[in-house]
Amino acid sequence: MKRNSFIAYAVALLIGMGVFGVDGFKSSVSASEMTPVEENYAKWLIRVRALGILPDTDTDVSINGAAAPTAGLDIDDRYVPELDITYFLTKNIALELVLAISKHDVEGSGSLTGVDVGDFYIIPPHLMLQYHFDIGNGIKPYIGAGVNYSLIFSEGNAAGFNGLKIDNGFGFSLQAGVDIQVRDNWYLNVDVKKTWLNVDAKTNLGATPIRADIDVDPWIVGIGLGYRF
Repeated sequence: MKRNSFIAYAVALLIGMGVFGVDGFKSSVSASEMTPVEENYAKWLIRVRALGILPDTDTDVSINGAAAPTAGLDIDDRYVPELDITYFLTKNIALELVLAISKHDVEGSGSLTGVDVGDFYIIPPHLMLQYHFDIGNGIKPYIGAGVNYSLIFSEGNAAGFNGLKIDNGFGFSLQAGVDIQVRDNWYLNVDVKKTWLNVDAKTNLGATPIRADIDVDPWIVGIGLGYRF
């Protein structure tokens, strides 16, 4: 599935779940099964999600010290498992910590199209401040804003390249999602984040230095299951 289709599907699913609910999941759940979390104001929500990390890359590249406006670098999409932990400060206000690790390839674009540059690993923890709504029937949409500090390590070089180094980066994120209570303390979740992240990268093609200012700016789309207690 292409990234635009994946994002559109997740957003449509998020809106549909938030507005219309998921009657198919909830039809067998009695009213008594839907109330324990609300009565006790449970503070913790742990989720496991399948995560799509979909960079929306834009770069400024220089080759051998001269600007190369026709050259670019792209970072590929990846799909990984993710763990997130939410702590409710009040009934509606919560903090969410998102934890995942992924490996991405760096590829050329523009005049560098078809060139494999290398790869890297990234741990992009997000800390989000959220507001959770309760529109009834176990449907709980939320919005959030927060920060991300991406730790980049284990850069590897493709054939012909050497010295690939990508700096860590600090970013800002916005978020929208919905939790749907499906039974007791179990929730189905759809979550979409947009992160604005800029990093500097350098590598060498043989003895020729290549430098890049990269706006990674990924969409981060997750679908998963959570347990609140």
